Amino acid sequence: MKVLFMGTPEFAAESLNALLLSNHTVVGVISQPDRALKHGKSELSAVKKLAIEKGLPIFQPKRIRDEVERLKEFGADIAVTAAYGQLLSEDVLRAFSRGVLNVHASLLPKYRGASPIQAAIANGERKTGVTIMRTELGLDTGDMLSTVETDIGDMETAGELTERLARLGAELLVKTLDELDCITPVKQDDEKATHCRTITKAEQHIDFTAEASAVVNRIRSLSPSPCAKTVIGGEIYKIYRARAVGRPESDKSAAVGEILQSDDKLVIACGKGAIEVLTIQAPSKRMLDISDFLRGKKFEIGDVCAKP
Repeated sequence: MKVLFMGTPEFAAESLNALLLSNHTVVGVISQPDRALKHGKSELSAVKKLAIEKGLPIFQPKRIRDEVERLKEFGADIAVTAAYGQLLSEDVLRAFSRGVLNVHASLLPKYRGASPIQAAIANGERKTGVTIMRTELGLDTGDMLSTVETDIGDMETAGELTERLARLGAELLVKTLDELDCITPVKQDDEKATHCRTITKAEQHIDFTAEASAVVNRIRSLSPSPCAKTVIGGEIYKIYRARAVGRPESDKSAAVGEILQSDDKLVIACGKGAIEVLTIQAPSKRMLDISDFLRGKKFEIGDVCAKP
């Protein structure tokens, strides 16, 4: 089939690359406009970089719903979206004779929305996966065509899980397109649906009132980007990895967010239990394993980690 691919980040680039290696023909690529940086520079998306490398036609509309006729000019039978970043209108969905498919990084109907990988980790899920679905006007509500399931590692971060799901999703996409005429779509059970939205800046700051395992899951869900943060001594530190530990009896009365240890380990009290920080980054410094960090910097025992 002739495929028009719509995607933006690295997660989507895996699917595009798989399509290019398949028996299907990618007739063009749609990606979000280049992100503006400082000093007049811009950042190309991972999908655009791959499209340039492979010599594919690229179109980057600000509002795809206004470009239906331009989309038809690609002559695609079907469109595929993967973390594209814009909602499609009814006219866009009707522009392709075989419709539009989406590569979604969750086991639908759970975790519809913008941050399914982060939500699964933050909520302590043990399993997740990828769903290939037909796109309709509702947010991730379309009929499911195929799924693949995988375990979530105890210490796996959102970045690591995203890479794995990108590969699994890419393989599943090609298989689904190959077998499309033989697949019976399955309707989602809306009553079992959960939703996740875009992560806000406020949600990046660690809430130490939660129990230690929940704090660790939140840190994992934000690593490596946008990253969990906390204020210590008036400065914002990024925490990329941590693990849950118990509190010694002598520290049972410590305040939430209080630093309990800062010698060869950095231990912080939570609402229940404590976390041991494993990877940290000081302002304007590089990310370090905690052992390397503590050789050059110690915190005061009793200091309290806080939100700004």
